[in-house]
Amino acid sequence: MTAPLLVRPGVWLVASAALGRPVTAAENPHICGTTVWETTSGQPYKYRARDCAPCTAKATKGGRP
Repeated sequence: MTAPLLVRPGVWLVASAALGRPVTAAENPHICGTTVWETTSGQPYKYRARDCAPCTAKATKGGRP
């Protein structure tokens, strides 16, 4: 039995859930601006730049002060 695609190593779970497709870690897509619905409350949540791995990597590229 093989594991579901979302639990295999190298798959980015947050981006996969937000974009609705399997996303590999190598892709590192922007999810900022994507709206998802929380599973417990059913309320919408819009990802911001602080939630987006490529955006936070760019912001901290110079290192932390």
